[in-house]
Amino acid sequence: MMARFVPSRNTVVLGTAVALVLAALAVTGTMLSAGHASAGRSGSTSGSSGASAGPPPDPPLQLVSTPADGATGFPLDGSLSVAAAGAGGQLRAVTVTAPSGQAVPGGLAPSGSWASAPGDVLAPGTTYQITADGMSRNGHLLHGHSSFTTLTPLGTLKPSINVGDGQTVGVGMPIVVRFAHSVTDRAAVQSHLTVTPSIPVTGAWHWFGPREVHYRPQTYWPSGEQVTMAAQLLGVDAGGNIWGLSNHSVHFGVGDTHVSTVNTTAHTMTVTDNGHTVRTVPVSTGRTNLPTMNGIHIALAKTQNVVMDSATVGIPRNSPDGYYEHVYWDVAITTGGEYVHAAPWSVGDQGRSNVSHGCVNLSPSEATWFYGFSQVGDIVQVTGSSRAPTGDPGTADWNMSWSQWLAGTAA
Repeated sequence: MMARFVPSRNTVVLGTAVALVLAALAVTGTMLSAGHASAGRSGSTSGSSGASAGPPPDPPLQLVSTPADGATGFPLDGSLSVAAAGAGGQLRAVTVTAPSGQAVPGGLAPSGSWASAPGDVLAPGTTYQITADGMSRNGHLLHGHSSFTTLTPLGTLKPSINVGDGQTVGVGMPIVVRFAHSVTDRAAVQSHLTVTPSIPVTGAWHWFGPREVHYRPQTYWPSGEQVTMAAQLLGVDAGGNIWGLSNHSVHFGVGDTHVSTVNTTAHTMTVTDNGHTVRTVPVSTGRTNLPTMNGIHIALAKTQNVVMDSATVGIPRNSPDGYYEHVYWDVAITTGGEYVHAAPWSVGDQGRSNVSHGCVNLSPSEATWFYGFSQVGDIVQVTGSSRAPTGDPGTADWNMSWSQWLAGTAA
């Protein structure tokens, strides 16, 4: 059956009651939500209060860093640090990266701050990006960012070392390090140069100007010595915005003890091997106006054939003392033109008189033998000459007292 529905008074009352119940439920739901957001705060029992106030909004993650955001010219050996500013959050992770993607090593301390690893060296002229992740006081993930740029050096040290890796040298061989640019802070550079011998010796560095430093023992190296020399110059500030950007090392051995003594008045050279005389040969040394340099020389190089040109040592070729010719079996004992070499033209004077231009003349057979016997770093000591030793690389190292040598160190 079908009949038209006509609401009665009871129907109207029931609808109003339902509406009131729904409204009450809505109010109750709002109060629970607020209680949950306020982490356990209960709603009002009177039903007359509104929703509880929520926590304040999260502030942004602000970083306090060294260097500051946007800094330029930061030192290559500078230490980096990153921390969250104020009460804005706590750091959970920090990365510092170069454009290549290479990250700077470092770590977070228990306090929540980040620091780069000790001894790390930054690349020159590079902009680094600092990215930080943190947690707000309300438990939300926050992010922060800053950047800085390192300095661009005016020049780099680029050291060169006179001894080759794996080479065997004579007992008089100094270690010579030469730099591409002048060193202002010699102590800083020298502190990063180490010499480790297998047989302990007393030794020291001596500076021959702002671009060159030598190391030698107090007395000659012992035969059989094994030496490792390291130049740990990566990130070293040499002063004047000159920096070291690389590390270098060599390992070399010391051969037999070869000491040859040239007596300019007796016109002889006595050759010893590990303290035993193996040969005494006649020689002719520098004439009166061109004397051979006196003192302890180092065998700097061996060359079978050298074109000797008097013009290179200030003597015109067309002068009475001039010359230009091929000379054989040459052992260089200075960089200024002095050699022990074959001189077939002076054999008649060898053992009798001094007629050379400053070199030590030997017969071809004796020169050939001495060439084969010699090693770079051997000692050739000249006695009886009127010419004092100079700062030439062949005579600079062993013709000063130990106290004079130590006066040239930067330690």
